Amino acid sequence: MSSATTLSQYLQEQRARFLQDNGRGWTIVMGNEAGDLDTVASSIGYAWHRVQYGVQNDRGKAIALVPTPRVDFVLRPENIHVLALAGITDPFAELLCPEDLPVTQKCIDYALVDHNTLNTRYSQPDARVVAVIDHHEDEGNYRDTASPRIIQPCGSCASLVTSLYMSLSASNGHSQIPSDLAVLLLSAITIDTGGLSKGGKTVDIDRAAVAWLLPYAKVTLPAPIPTETPVDPRASTLGEILENPWIGSLANTLIAEKRSVSHLSTRDLLRRDYKQYTLQLSPSISQGTGGPIQAGLSTVPLPLSTFFKSGSAPVVVMTMAWMGECGLSILGVLTTYRSKKDKGRREQLWIVNQRGEGSGQDRLARALFDGLEAREALLLKRVKYSRYGFAGREDEDTHQEDKTDSIPGDLVDYSPFSDPFIARVYKQKNTHATRKQVAPILKQIVEG
Repeated sequence: MSSATTLSQYLQEQRARFLQDNGRGWTIVMGNEAGDLDTVASSIGYAWHRVQYGVQNDRGKAIALVPTPRVDFVLRPENIHVLALAGITDPFAELLCPEDLPVTQKCIDYALVDHNTLNTRYSQPDARVVAVIDHHEDEGNYRDTASPRIIQPCGSCASLVTSLYMSLSASNGHSQIPSDLAVLLLSAITIDTGGLSKGGKTVDIDRAAVAWLLPYAKVTLPAPIPTETPVDPRASTLGEILENPWIGSLANTLIAEKRSVSHLSTRDLLRRDYKQYTLQLSPSISQGTGGPIQAGLSTVPLPLSTFFKSGSAPVVVMTMAWMGECGLSILGVLTTYRSKKDKGRREQLWIVNQRGEGSGQDRLARALFDGLEAREALLLKRVKYSRYGFAGREDEDTHQEDKTDSIPGDLVDYSPFSDPFIARVYKQKNTHATRKQVAPILKQIVEG
């Protein structure tokens, strides 16, 4: 089916064939718009699986679409690092990106990984979603068209993709997976589960996937692991394999790469791990007028004290500008970082564009803040802006009092976000809740 001897060569061949066919008769395997390592690895991994083991008329014509524009590759150094580990040293020549798609491309079939609703950019009338593999909340779409349709919670979507290979191996002996692809999937699972750390989001399917992939990943391991045959995840050696120090070392390396963001601007930090949602205002908020709004969630691997840069006004201006650029009514900035004692910490910054009195946006702010603060799944504790170096003088024109409720004088918070923006900052005491949990909570609050 292909003369390629490496994953890199295979990807280049597929990209050239897809463009030559203008996408006609192909299936595009697409991850979510945040473009993290899990999305990239899962899309490449499932596209390869679909080519090798898909239905007969689909053989050979599936390709991964990396949702990250080429200009944004630098925003995720961990992706570049792992792609290089997998032998993909020239992503621009090997990977299909959004700007590569011909304006008149004829592809209508899509397979979704790491999300389960097709982006509106690709949802033309004749588009079909033919497969879904995801670990986020099930939005209930494509039950009649997607096969497989696998949506279940786990640490990494790459684990679900790996489980497809594992099932083939168990049922009929199909177990061939390129070493470079094994490295790619293994790295995605490792970074998403913090090296299979206990007490996090790791579940059995993640552990089993790592145990199965390790023998195929021809990398330098500190302990010898047989590479001749796959490892049965039920074998007595499972614990030893999962405790291999290479996993911990890989996790530390990838996490360090992911946190290497000190060179990024505020706009870059907001867009490097960003998802946008179209939400319908509930009647209670819109007073019957309804209509859609845009909401965005940015995950930032820094504490807010660093993000805000000690009360820097330009940071606030650039954040408001990002909301305007994306047409947002709501922006949530979800921070994740480690304390000096190496404990996981999270914070949340929420900003609502009120757009003037009487528009319903003032009610939106109240509903959002009240709804978030009531969620036991988040355990939010409100924090004052003065903690981040912003002044609290009532007479300063660039500061406005949070007037969404009546609060004691010692808690009056003069926001650095000027009218019509209103914002609140929280510590998130439940550090296990990620954007995967926050997004459906946001949808429930806004849509009712």
